[in-house]
Amino acid sequence: MGTAERRYEIMKILCRRRYETIRNLASEFGVSMRTVQRDIESLSRTEPIYTQFGKYGGGVYVVEGYSMDRMYMKEQELDVLRKLYIAADEQDSLLTDDEKILLSSLISQYSKPKTNQ
Repeated sequence: MGTAERRYEIMKILCRRRYETIRNLASEFGVSMRTVQRDIESLSRTEPIYTQFGKYGGGVYVVEGYSMDRMYMKEQELDVLRKLYIAADEQDSLLTDDEKILLSSLISQYSKPKTNQ
């Protein structure tokens, strides 16, 4: 199994379990803990995951509400929708109230959850 495939599988596991220890992931994939740490460091740049240190509760977590099989918009795309929402708020005739609600819903549904870490 290559690096990209292993990282993809790690994300699948985290999305399913919501939490896992680095030791367990290393054992499951037959690699060193340092390899999993590098994988997690790399994944955390693009995915909403974070590590928590400690004997109890320490490990890798995926942010609440995140799912790999869900589609998320890029920040640039969301920024355009946010600008449209602000413009519609400032100019009443641009969108109806129902359209503003729909636009707000789209923004929240297609935003990737943020890590608080």
